[in-house]
Amino acid sequence: MISSTINGLVLNLKPREREVLSSRFGLTKKDRDTLAALGARYGITRERVRQIEAEALRRIREEIAAEQLENLVAYVTKHLNKFGGARKEDMLVQDLRSLLKDNDLHSLHLRFLESAQGQPRYYFEDEEFHPFWYIDEEVVKALKKFVSYLEKVLVAKKDELLARGKFSDYLSEAARTHAISEPVALNYLSISRKFKANPFGDFGLTAWEEIDPKTMGSKAYVVIKKLAKPLHFREVANEINKVKFDAKKALPQTIHNELIKDDRFVLIGRGMYGLREQGYLPGTAREVVTRILRKEGPMTPEKILQAVLKQRKLERNTIMLNLQNKKFFKRMADGKYTTAK
Repeated sequence: MISSTINGLVLNLKPREREVLSSRFGLTKKDRDTLAALGARYGITRERVRQIEAEALRRIREEIAAEQLENLVAYVTKHLNKFGGARKEDMLVQDLRSLLKDNDLHSLHLRFLESAQGQPRYYFEDEEFHPFWYIDEEVVKALKKFVSYLEKVLVAKKDELLARGKFSDYLSEAARTHAISEPVALNYLSISRKFKANPFGDFGLTAWEEIDPKTMGSKAYVVIKKLAKPLHFREVANEINKVKFDAKKALPQTIHNELIKDDRFVLIGRGMYGLREQGYLPGTAREVVTRILRKEGPMTPEKILQAVLKQRKLERNTIMLNLQNKKFFKRMADGKYTTAK
């Protein structure tokens, strides 16, 4: 196992060297002490702590366990190669824990290998990537090139992707273009901060509201869009809490306020909202009837009722009472209704 091997190597050092390496690489408490903290503890300078650390690593590398270190690095490198030469930090640690049945292993053990042998290499997290381990700079270039390429493809095909869910097709084509397997392609995407799957299983860019909604209004939009039907604002809040976009709880009144102020949502009944893009248009019952008649021409009362009920959750009597308003509607000789003007 990696953890027990490294812990055993450190035991062969002088007491001060052993204490410094154990503290710097979390070998006893899984936390890494800073040079400054160790300097203060021992009453020496940060530079002196750094020198002790470097000398201890040199001794392990050159005098104590060169072959053991090389074997550990070779094992980790072989595993990384299965994933295209790179692996997200937490995923690699979990992989190795499972494969080696090494529950004590943590990322600082790998940082120990990097400091002692120069392999594997560690990529610190930034705005575009999660922290990850990799083999060499060529792997990083290939990873970044693939991520950038697929991002451009998805931006160009956003509407089709969200409407038809054809991400696998785009992924397959991008993988072939870059001469990598689909598992490697997916592994590269897991390292990038730009890609994500939402709770409904839709995969895309985190910049897209439909994939990574950050406000309650955005979450309400995604829920109503995915369920493809109008919902009461309390139902919207319940659905948001059920799918768990994140740890924030949706309160019914907060959701109601968001639905009221965002013109993407249309009130179609008491507390019930649909989306404009789903065909719902704002307006009173009278305005809805007027809009339908102007578009379709004269209609029988029953046809009007059917058309309005597709737009609004209203009582039939409410619709019929509006039709009796002679200022706006008139009944024709054949019993059909049309607008008064």
